[in-house]
Amino acid sequence: MAADLDLTAARPDAPASDAGRRVGLALLGLGALVVLALTGWAAVALVGCVVVGAGLTYLSGLPLTLEERLAYGTVVGAVAVTAAVFVLASAIGLSLVSVLGGLAVAAAASAPGWRLARGRLGSEADDLVARWRRREPWPLWALLAVCWPFTLTVLARTYQYGAQGLIAGGAWSYADWAAHLTYAGSFVFGHNFPPQFPVDPGHALTYPFMIDLLAAALVPLGASLTSSLVLTSGLLALAFPAVMYLAGVRLVASRLGAALAVLVFTLSGGLGFVLLLRDVRGSGLGALQRYSGLLTQNGDLNYQWLNPVLAWLLPQRSVLFGFSLALLVLAILWMALRRAEQPAGAARWMPFAFAGTVAGLSPLFHLHAYGTIVALAAFWALLSRRREWAAFFGPALVLGAPAVAWMLRGGAASVHLQVWWLADSGGHHDNPVWFWLENTSLLVPAMAVAFLWRGLLPAGVALHLAPIWLWFIVPNFFVFQPWDWDNTKFFAYWALIGALPVGALLASLLRSTLDTRLVGYVLCVFLLLSGAVDVVRTLQPNAMSAQFTDAGGLQAAAWVRDHTDPHATFLVAPAHNEPVPTLGGRRIVVGYGGWLWAYGLADWAQKSGDADRMLKGDPATPALLKRYGVDYVVIGPQELAAGASQAYFQTTAHVVYSSGGYTIYRVR
Repeated sequence: MAADLDLTAARPDAPASDAGRRVGLALLGLGALVVLALTGWAAVALVGCVVVGAGLTYLSGLPLTLEERLAYGTVVGAVAVTAAVFVLASAIGLSLVSVLGGLAVAAAASAPGWRLARGRLGSEADDLVARWRRREPWPLWALLAVCWPFTLTVLARTYQYGAQGLIAGGAWSYADWAAHLTYAGSFVFGHNFPPQFPVDPGHALTYPFMIDLLAAALVPLGASLTSSLVLTSGLLALAFPAVMYLAGVRLVASRLGAALAVLVFTLSGGLGFVLLLRDVRGSGLGALQRYSGLLTQNGDLNYQWLNPVLAWLLPQRSVLFGFSLALLVLAILWMALRRAEQPAGAARWMPFAFAGTVAGLSPLFHLHAYGTIVALAAFWALLSRRREWAAFFGPALVLGAPAVAWMLRGGAASVHLQVWWLADSGGHHDNPVWFWLENTSLLVPAMAVAFLWRGLLPAGVALHLAPIWLWFIVPNFFVFQPWDWDNTKFFAYWALIGALPVGALLASLLRSTLDTRLVGYVLCVFLLLSGAVDVVRTLQPNAMSAQFTDAGGLQAAAWVRDHTDPHATFLVAPAHNEPVPTLGGRRIVVGYGGWLWAYGLADWAQKSGDADRMLKGDPATPALLKRYGVDYVVIGPQELAAGASQAYFQTTAHVVYSSGGYTIYRVR
């Protein structure tokens, strides 16, 4: 398989042609102009992430391709910029000054890399042109031709404003993104530093919040809160397929295999397509339009493996950092270990130090990515005992340990035995083998074959990636959080990294004899069809749109931002889409219980009960208002639906706002 492509990039000391330099500069300039035209001044931060990250990649000391510098650099640059903004915002608050200062600090950190690039960028551009003329990157072209239009189409309608208020264009933006709006808004409007849960004040914000801080940083640059989420998800979602492909090329040495691996992961699904084909056979193609629900998630059939795009990449924004960070760090470490000629002196240590620094910054971006990187690196260090590993584990642990301690504080410990994960949940008693077949189709056996097939993968790859099976085996017996479905955060990294050998397997089958190609085609159908149907259906106009909040809610949130203290505490209904916390950026007594329970916050039930008593005007309300430091009470449609007593607050509090069905009272 190693003959599938030449993994050597341009030599750093190779003479660069003027054409190469022009190509390199033109690519950077064109990208900057396109982003600026699409996003306005928020492009300063977005383009800054790419430029900073591309420069930082030169500090790895590795001969990366220009595509790798741009793709990896987008993610690494976003990490660097967000980390710098976080430090400054923690000291002086989130503002235009701290955002531009963070960009300047990150740019300064990348300056040594750009000095190194002066002798390499032109030759790397020459190398890019030569490879593109040979059409070597065609699998990447094909992959991005599919992934990018989908991403842009879906994100373009994520949030829309109209006469009815704010419309969420998908289930992810209506449900999960409500939390992200709340956290991002708390940074930019609520001065939430050091970060606390704005929906449960007093507890450290232990959700991986950096993706939302990056979004918040765009607001001082002119972006709205909702568009800031779309822009940051777009930046990282556009980078992800390229990152996975390029990391896959390094690890499995197959361009076609790397491209197929991206599809194996993003279109993963179970055997739900069989039900759909059964309907089509009985009633024709019209069944495709009439079919309701998802093929990859069905509680009645115990289908729990929701397609990764719908389960993670769209709703759980932080995985856009986590997945890419895990892949690019592993690819860099693999390159460092497998260099044909090991350089002398400090150059031998540079890739390990670079990877360790990126890993050390990752816990606040995605804790499970950090655990995956460090654990796999520990296995690799046992297989290849080299002094350079100290340069990795030093920054990875010194930088990462405090962040891990922060992320693990405050939540209730919840580790318990639960054999075969959800096979016996919800009244089901599935055989575990059948449970995983119906949920992931042939992914598990295909992955096993790919790891065991001698000669399929480059030497040493199967052995170095084999520990990822622990991310599948252990969560099948132990649940590590209150909500057992959240074990998918471990399974996700098993599927992500395990998809690379499966992609290599498919590529090998599709290049063989006719009979073997037929096996490959059938395997593709089993692995991809259910997920592909669910993903394509998200493109249907208004397929999952719902009103997030009405026009009155938008007006109330705007008034709250402009007329109340950023640190004020509000009493509202514990609804996930209540406009004051999600769009007003203010902390509330207690928020949506589903989030707080899943986060393991022990006092949410007591707070929820007290909030309900206060809203209903219980005799204990005055004492409870004082205990929780309530400054304002909101009585709107959601509070009235929950049984709130407007008459009580009309006689005991002062009306400071009343419009569009929302009344806000200042507590006396």
